[in-house]
Amino acid sequence: MKKNLILTVLFFLLTSALFAQTQSLKGTIINTISKQPIIGATIQIEGSNPIIGTSTDIDGNFELEAINVGRYTLIINSIGFKSIRKTEVLITGNKGMEINFEMEEDIVALEGVTITASNDKDANNVMSTVSARSFSVEQSSRFAGGLSDPSRVAYNFAGVTFSSPQDNGVVIRGNSPSSVLWRVNGIDVSGAAHFGGGNLAGAGLISIYSTNLLRSTDFFTGAFPSEYSNATSGVFDINFRKGNNETYKHSVQLGLIGGDISSEGPINKEKGSSYLINYRHGFLGYIGQLSGGTAPHFQDLSFNLSFPSQKYGNVNIWGMGGISAIDTPYKKYKVKVHSDEFEEYDATVKYRKYDKDYLDKEINFGMGAIGVNHSIRVGNASDLTSTVGFTSNKYKNKTRYFEEDADTLNTGTLHPHQSQQSIEYKMSLASTLTSAITPKLINKTGIRTDLLYVDAFANKADTLMGTVQPVFYGKESGYNINFFTQFKYQVASNFSVNAGIASTKFQYSDEVTVEPRLGLEYTPINGVILSAAYGRHSKREELKVYSFTNPVTGQPNDLKLSKSDHYVGSVKVNLSKNTRLTTEVYYQDLFDVPVIDGTPYSFANYTTMWGANGTISNKGTGANKGVDVTLERSMVNGIYYMVTGSMYTSEYQDAQGVTRNTLFNRNYMATVTFGKEFLVKKKNLLGINFNATYLGGVPLTPYDEKASNEQQKVVYKENELYSVKGQDEVWLNFGITYKIHKKKSTRTWGLDMQNALLTEQTSGYKYNLKDQQVEEDKVFFIMPNLYYKIAF
Repeated sequence: MKKNLILTVLFFLLTSALFAQTQSLKGTIINTISKQPIIGATIQIEGSNPIIGTSTDIDGNFELEAINVGRYTLIINSIGFKSIRKTEVLITGNKGMEINFEMEEDIVALEGVTITASNDKDANNVMSTVSARSFSVEQSSRFAGGLSDPSRVAYNFAGVTFSSPQDNGVVIRGNSPSSVLWRVNGIDVSGAAHFGGGNLAGAGLISIYSTNLLRSTDFFTGAFPSEYSNATSGVFDINFRKGNNETYKHSVQLGLIGGDISSEGPINKEKGSSYLINYRHGFLGYIGQLSGGTAPHFQDLSFNLSFPSQKYGNVNIWGMGGISAIDTPYKKYKVKVHSDEFEEYDATVKYRKYDKDYLDKEINFGMGAIGVNHSIRVGNASDLTSTVGFTSNKYKNKTRYFEEDADTLNTGTLHPHQSQQSIEYKMSLASTLTSAITPKLINKTGIRTDLLYVDAFANKADTLMGTVQPVFYGKESGYNINFFTQFKYQVASNFSVNAGIASTKFQYSDEVTVEPRLGLEYTPINGVILSAAYGRHSKREELKVYSFTNPVTGQPNDLKLSKSDHYVGSVKVNLSKNTRLTTEVYYQDLFDVPVIDGTPYSFANYTTMWGANGTISNKGTGANKGVDVTLERSMVNGIYYMVTGSMYTSEYQDAQGVTRNTLFNRNYMATVTFGKEFLVKKKNLLGINFNATYLGGVPLTPYDEKASNEQQKVVYKENELYSVKGQDEVWLNFGITYKIHKKKSTRTWGLDMQNALLTEQTSGYKYNLKDQQVEEDKVFFIMPNLYYKIAF
């Protein structure tokens, strides 16, 4: 009797310990076109012995139970659909995991040709052919230096880098960050970053939404499908995920950068409705205040409410918004105290060396977006998705210069030096019908309308103590209408054609654009994909460019849209089921690029509108050409890596027809991204990740030393704009995480270190007022984020 009791207790304890370390994996599988549930699809964990698998029910739902904590690869199959191989699936201790799939219909394979499972790094958009990929939320948090920001994660990819280390602007194949389109939940947004639009249009410090809300992100670097307009560089297509509709889940994170709180769960379990909400508050401002330096404050809130209905379709109500501010005081000096003696600095000596030491800045930013998405199945083979949304962006900068009193360095008078303000609103309506006309022919057709408003002005003094003069002012409203249609025809199981066209009518542009797109994809043998694509792409500038009124020259607002023809050829070779080699060659022909008459300035180098001065016309052209190579291994057996290399040139012609380097022409770059995970105590995970980047130097403009000394400021030789190459740069980011998996929670200790080598970037020159000489102006940015997170 005692023996049986002991055995029973031991069995109970053993099974309890076992189940304490297992979780469930559930989700839904639907048709990527019609959004109909796929019945009977099989889901299996690759390499499991005994086999762990299941199939979907009548609603397309599945659930795998009693899965040990760790990483897995899933294989999803269904008759009549292309199989899916999903790597890097992480099962944690946080009440299980939910993952959804969309499967694309397949035609009968040709004799002798075997089509393997699709690569999960390919873009989710079935209309994409080249220069497209996806990356997950988990990658966003794992990649070293990513700071859970999609922009910074993209720096790991071939042909992609940053403009300046302190912002998250995305330079793709030599194009300005302002040429990138950001689409969030079907709405095109701009300035979706904290401190956005101040120094660089299309960029800020960090995204205004948390990656806790995101599904996988599609990222395009050229020749993208016709549904994407108003971009000549690349596209981020981001969607918020739905909250868990069965279980309440929460997370709290505290770190040096800030705090992050998220929650999700069911609103009505019977109806399947759910909520997802996230709030972040930055701590950097408090650190800056304590040190007496720049104090960047930020906070944001994002949410997604999901209300599914079999009869009326699915409705999502979502929103995101954030405010941020930077306070940079003029440089102050402390008095020296030695024992009982009191000593002051000599007021006749200049301790403030540079203009910035005399400037007192107050900069405020604000961004918000809210939208409603509705999707409904139309018949058995179509899906209609409609979205209405409203976005706003606000920016205000007040800069004053400090005039010292005669008897001290720390007291004096603040005088106006610079003021800028921009308020922008946009109301958007979009509708897209996706249909499977036949098993071989898919069509996606849509229309998008934006109502726009801007009110902006800028005033600035030419010198430190000069008189403030108006630079420009403008108040305007307008509309933009875009139409597109795109077809995908599966000629054979190993050959497909994507063909489409987009058209845009912008109120201030006296034209209707016609933008053809074409993509070809051919698989001659299993594991080798040959692709080619062409696309004409157009982009309007910031609305304040068209409302721009210069007090001296005036400005016509009938500028045409900037345009770029993209030509891309691609070869993808699967070296194994986990490793792929991709090579892409490209050429981009830019025309109708805005330039400022009589100057070397071109919008190919666009950063902000604040310094523009002159009449703008569409005389500019440009060209980007190069080759990108990527060797990538998905995380299997705890190891992943990605090695990239790029060679390219990026040039433009100004209003006088002179060919010059663009501001973003670094000529070459290479990255190595690597990570290793170790299983600790059979359930915990230790992760080590790093990213190394080698970049060609930033193009610089030489200065006139004599004129600079005479005018006490840097005077550039504008006729030699961007003619000097800066020093090459080496950047290193690394991250360490330790995940502790409990039965109902996961706790993570982490360190994400950006710029571990303390690299400085030469961005230009500055004038030393004390020593009366010109010096290099170097940007130094370091961001260590030590954090603790608990998900439960």
